[in-house]
Amino acid sequence: MAREAGIRFRHVNGARGRKFMPETVNGGLAFLDYNNDGWQDLLFVNGTSWPGDPPLAETPHLYRNEGGGRFTDVTREAGLTQVVYGMGAAVADYDNDGWPDVYITCIGPNLLLRNTLGDPGRKGPVFRNVAREAGVEGVPVDAPGIGLRWKWSTSAAWLDYDKDGRLDLFVCHYVKWSPHHDVWCGRPGGPKAYCPPGSYEGYPSALYHNEGGGRFRDVSAETGVRRRGLEGKSLGVAVADFNGDSWPDIAVANDTWANFLFLNQQGRRFEESAVEAGIAVGEDGATRAGMGIDAGDWKNNGRFGLVIGNFSGESLSLHENDGQAFFTDQAQAAGLAAPSLTFLTFGACWFDYNLDGWQDLVTANGHIDDFVRSYDTMVSYEERPLLFRNRRDGTFEEVAEKCGESMKVPVVGRGLAVADMDNDGDLDFAMVSNGRAALLNRNDGGNANRWIRFRTEGVLSNREGIGALIRVTVGGITQSQYVHSGGSFLAESQRQPTFGLGRSDRAESVEVAWPSGAVDRTGPLEAGRQYLIREGKGFAADSRGPSSGGLRR
Repeated sequence: MAREAGIRFRHVNGARGRKFMPETVNGGLAFLDYNNDGWQDLLFVNGTSWPGDPPLAETPHLYRNEGGGRFTDVTREAGLTQVVYGMGAAVADYDNDGWPDVYITCIGPNLLLRNTLGDPGRKGPVFRNVAREAGVEGVPVDAPGIGLRWKWSTSAAWLDYDKDGRLDLFVCHYVKWSPHHDVWCGRPGGPKAYCPPGSYEGYPSALYHNEGGGRFRDVSAETGVRRRGLEGKSLGVAVADFNGDSWPDIAVANDTWANFLFLNQQGRRFEESAVEAGIAVGEDGATRAGMGIDAGDWKNNGRFGLVIGNFSGESLSLHENDGQAFFTDQAQAAGLAAPSLTFLTFGACWFDYNLDGWQDLVTANGHIDDFVRSYDTMVSYEERPLLFRNRRDGTFEEVAEKCGESMKVPVVGRGLAVADMDNDGDLDFAMVSNGRAALLNRNDGGNANRWIRFRTEGVLSNREGIGALIRVTVGGITQSQYVHSGGSFLAESQRQPTFGLGRSDRAESVEVAWPSGAVDRTGPLEAGRQYLIREGKGFAADSRGPSSGGLRR
């Protein structure tokens, strides 16, 4: 429903036939409530032209949600006039002032767009780029004997890794590349093709510690995120406590390189443990082309596992967690492998689309090679989304083509994000199609299942409560979700977790474990509304969120 909603965004990748590697990878987006009116707005990250090409004045685009299924393009008044080769977005209130800020990853300097709507006497646009003064812009990469390469940032996630109440920033880096040092790839006698990541040297990811006062410090080396051997060609990042010690860990999907699992050592440093944990490579011992990644408790056993999108011919990876950060790939046993085998998956999100209380999975798919049909008739450049319904027995059924005509449309899927854009309780999703028009798929329900949603407000913890673990019990089953940033691919989903309650008219109990160590609990809560949870101060109906029938203007 993108066009009828007023969303005219068309992604620009700068392609002019030279097959520059970034052209086929980019396309990020984010849901956020930038003006705190209770409606999820939509930000699209854009590319631009390459040096020497006719200039394109393309920028990110921000669409304000007006309600009633309508959006208005507010890009210029929001101050999003930066022409960059953008990749992805991560949203969080990094300065704890109550207003969401945006980090945009790029090829070249990254952007930190501080939201000024809460500033006294504010004048001018909504967002101001403060990346350089904050210390998170990133710097060019020198390659000895070759010259200057551009730092290529991809996915990012906000987290409070040391639990000091300030949000820190993890940024994935891909490979060392610039248009001046592009190499030729392709089949002998054929046209130039997009290069695989093996054609370029990788670069370690970065971790920035929030020092307060709007400043960050690069702690990548001292925390063990950057060291020899961790040049990872990283594309996706997901944050959760994987080993049950109450500290946020970081899982990273790498492209034709072993994946990473950074286990948090009580906020002091990280230990890279992917090999021991079983997620570094596939079951055959070979590395896979990891793109998007997301963490979820799809068995409702309190253990957060991982889904990773891979290249066509590799299928999805579904890593089940034993609760102590040891994983086994259950993609084949769970029914994900065969349906996804011919698909090349970038975005991947856990969400309960039918509100039955069990996490389902949606993926954005599309090949990188627009000539793939000429040498592999089983694979397409444009691919439809996949939607896996959780059967509640550890297996999934792929049901996308049963769920509406829009789910049958092939696209060049990249970024994917989930949110309740119309405030009717069920979850919708948006997707970027590389070099094409964006998509917004509205969930029209179709059953009588109920829901409940939560917005968290930290006191000792960070203001948004990122890292808080919410547990909802109904019908003898306990669901678990984190308030989190990151996940999927180049994307940010709605911050407020939504829990499906099936046919129950209430949640029997709710528990919130905050990053500070505080725990809030409450008894039955009525279904069909959003609640505000203030750390240490209890639960209340949230005037900023929907109730049964939806939030109306």
